Amino acid sequence: MATASVQLNPREQQLRRLLLDVASSIDETGNAGEPIVLRWAGGWVRDKLLNIESNDIDVAINAMTGVSFAQHMCDYCEKPDAIAKHGIGPDDIGSLHNVARNPDKSKHLETAMVKMFGLDLDFVNLRKETYTEDSRNPQMEFGTAQEDALRRDATVNALFYNLHTDRVEDLTGGLQDMAAKIIRTPLEPFQTFMDDPLRVLRLVRFASRLQFTIDASTRQFMADPSVLEALRIKISRERVGVELEKMLKGAHPCESLQLIDELGLYSAVFTDPARKSMATPDISKWPIAYKCLDKLIQHPAPGSVGHLLIKDTDEAYYAWNLAAVCPWMNVHDPPNPKRKANAPPPVAVAAREGFKAPNKLIDTITASYRNRNEILSLKKAVCNQATFINERDRFGMAIRKWDTQVGSWRLQVLNAILVESMDNLDQWSPNDTKEQTEFVAEWQKFLDHLVKLDVWEAPSLKRLLDGRQLAKALGVKPGIWTGKALEICVAWQLRNPEETDPAGLLEHRTLDDVASEICGSRRKAGLYDAVLTAVAYLSRPEHNAWNDDQISNLTGVINENVLLPSTNPDDEIAPLVAEAGIACLSLISSTQPYNIDDSTLLTVVAFTDSRDPWTTKKASSLALDLLSAQLSDKKLADFVIGPILQTFLKPLFAKSSLRTTASGRPAHYQTVPDKSPQPGKISSWKDHAPWAVSTLRWAINLSESSLIQDHWPLFTPALLALVEDERIEVKSSGLEILALFVGKCPTQVLHTTGIGLIFEDVTFPVLLYLPSLTPEEDSIKLLAPAYDVLITLAKTYQPTLNTHRRKILDRALREGIFAAYFHASEHARLVQLLMESAALIIKCMGICSIKHLKSLLSMISSLMEDPFATEYPPAILAAAKTLNATIMSCWPRLQEGEHMEQIIRTLSLCWLNLCEDDSVPRSGSEDFNAISQELVQASNMMQLVWNQNSANPIGGLSEVLQKEPRLAQLFPTVLNQAETSAP
Repeated sequence: MATASVQLNPREQQLRRLLLDVASSIDETGNAGEPIVLRWAGGWVRDKLLNIESNDIDVAINAMTGVSFAQHMCDYCEKPDAIAKHGIGPDDIGSLHNVARNPDKSKHLETAMVKMFGLDLDFVNLRKETYTEDSRNPQMEFGTAQEDALRRDATVNALFYNLHTDRVEDLTGGLQDMAAKIIRTPLEPFQTFMDDPLRVLRLVRFASRLQFTIDASTRQFMADPSVLEALRIKISRERVGVELEKMLKGAHPCESLQLIDELGLYSAVFTDPARKSMATPDISKWPIAYKCLDKLIQHPAPGSVGHLLIKDTDEAYYAWNLAAVCPWMNVHDPPNPKRKANAPPPVAVAAREGFKAPNKLIDTITASYRNRNEILSLKKAVCNQATFINERDRFGMAIRKWDTQVGSWRLQVLNAILVESMDNLDQWSPNDTKEQTEFVAEWQKFLDHLVKLDVWEAPSLKRLLDGRQLAKALGVKPGIWTGKALEICVAWQLRNPEETDPAGLLEHRTLDDVASEICGSRRKAGLYDAVLTAVAYLSRPEHNAWNDDQISNLTGVINENVLLPSTNPDDEIAPLVAEAGIACLSLISSTQPYNIDDSTLLTVVAFTDSRDPWTTKKASSLALDLLSAQLSDKKLADFVIGPILQTFLKPLFAKSSLRTTASGRPAHYQTVPDKSPQPGKISSWKDHAPWAVSTLRWAINLSESSLIQDHWPLFTPALLALVEDERIEVKSSGLEILALFVGKCPTQVLHTTGIGLIFEDVTFPVLLYLPSLTPEEDSIKLLAPAYDVLITLAKTYQPTLNTHRRKILDRALREGIFAAYFHASEHARLVQLLMESAALIIKCMGICSIKHLKSLLSMISSLMEDPFATEYPPAILAAAKTLNATIMSCWPRLQEGEHMEQIIRTLSLCWLNLCEDDSVPRSGSEDFNAISQELVQASNMMQLVWNQNSANPIGGLSEVLQKEPRLAQLFPTVLNQAETSAP
């Protein structure tokens, strides 16, 4: 065993003497079983040999736990003799804290912590470790100094200072490695890393911090695939984050990232280990990013890029995190219309799940990802001397927007620099190449321009007015416009830095000025700002004297520039712009005797359905109110027939279906479609007018039956085009609208023209859209309105016994409900829909549903008797309602013993399943109460049925109730009737 000496400072010498006396006092009691030997371990010894002062000391004890020794020490220090001997002052010893075992935080044994003489002490016993295959948390036992040293991550961390001999003990070759500046594992490296994969990151941290070299044999196994996979699976991501934080807050973060890169650790650190299908970034040019940042930080000359963007150590830490995730900044989620607009980007997910980045850092990373393109665009404009680069408000408002959520606009600019360096440079050389110099110079020019414009502190610019003052100045009530209007005032302040009175923003302006600002807003302050300014202007009472030409000009501008439906789900601004534009039209309509032109009203109709991505609930409400105010009964009919049906919809859907002629009437002979390519073919309505769906829905909603009777051929091409479309969303909407149309269309038109039969033909195939070929959610979207259409069509045939009515409903049950249930009964939500639809069909069929009684009871009982069905109560509830509908319609046949017994068995088993399922609360559950009511109702109806039956089942059922008393609530009168009828 090699040894060495160290020089203790006065505080350490005082502590050593005290601990030795404590050990002697324990030896005198004989409680330890063997003489106490104290050692200072780990990092303190290493740092002492490197002449680095450290206040953290781990005290290792050979024969007792750290908690027991620390408690004995505290008791000893309360003795007057000890206080006098060791010069213990009132503030020299802090409170003793016991730290419970917490393997997830790398605390494998209970330890004791106390502050003494200004030093932080951590008491723990010498230990050895035994690892299992699936965890990095070892089984801990008392061990020797040799065993304790061998379990440590590196030989330079396995040194002991023996307080009794006053010598450093080297049991693993750590002194030699320290002299050679080598990082090496005490044991065979592969098994060391497989036992605890976190050691890989710890060695990276020590190598970069100490500027040591990792031994080649050790380095070889750090990148072993088995080790990397163990690092992904066995290590909690919080521990990964702790190690990464220590690296990036250390003196050499660039070296840490370089080692992670060279060792191939990136995919094990910066990833979500729970998502195996997660995309992987290209890290081939990652070194350019972290070396670029290192260059900027190491040369922070006044006014330089690094000096302007990074002000303190916290920002430097955030900067290194941004450099770490730079490769992820070019990874994007695939297009998905169901993805929420505010869903975190992949880079944020990698940071959150990869190393449990704190929320503030996640917000900074997310903002950096989302604002990068705008930052790059403005930087390019400055470098190219674009015409608008002296518009102070453009740059100032952009900076305020970047800074809004997390207060980190400078870090976002830094992120743009790092990502662009990866994108544009081939490498980053230690020597300043021409390409590197020019690259940094461009960003320097951009930042200097921001300084010249004096927008550096734009986020902290104080508004001249608050919300109440602004509302008072405008003469309107505060509302949804207030916040954005205040930002408009800030933009005005930026454009007019010498002004102190914001009243000039809305003074001396005409309606034509407002329209002109909207037209030129894409080049200036932004379309949303301009339209909100128009709202504020139109809201002022003194600005209500306009002539028709001015109003016509403004409404035309709004129609052409503002009411532009956007189908991009990530476009959050367009719906708000449209909302403000419709608000402008509403203000004009409510204050002026002016009839808005049909073209503008037609555009407004596109915003009436709040489910569309290009509108909002408020915009939909405003649009509906505006149309109601502008269109009287007579004008409404003319508007639906002319601008909507003839001018807008007819050209879109003229050749959409082979089932109708060009005039919209049923085609008696269907031609074979021409499938040859047509280069000049006009693009689909879905490409340039997807709002046609909402327009058709609104038109049918507002149409009277008489209008439909006279002009039904104008509706049918669009209806058929939607229902026959291949896209689930379009087909579903088409079926919903078709159900609405059938409900309003006169029966005579449906039956005599043949369009009713066409609607049947296009609807029945939809019933085949079932899992697994069609996802369950899509299947539900289609089947619900399809059954509505068929039931509504059937109801047009009167009376109930009408042959065609029965034909539709029979087919809906056989080809729809029964086939779908026995094909996809494992899909609970779909089963719920099928049961709900079956109940409606049975009620519509009445006594004619008796022919399906056997199939109905088979379907209902298979669900209600299933003990696992309680996992989804809505399906049971729907089945119970279907059973009640069946009893109501088919009761004459239920007197037959077979059917009666089946229903009683189904009711009983379902009731018992509910009682036995612990996941279903016995009271207070809306689902449970509703199901119970339906079951009791079915039971009551069945009792009415069997009272008319000569083969009354009361006797047998009463025996069942005596054996299973829980059924008494389901059949409350049975026992009483049995007792009454007994001899």
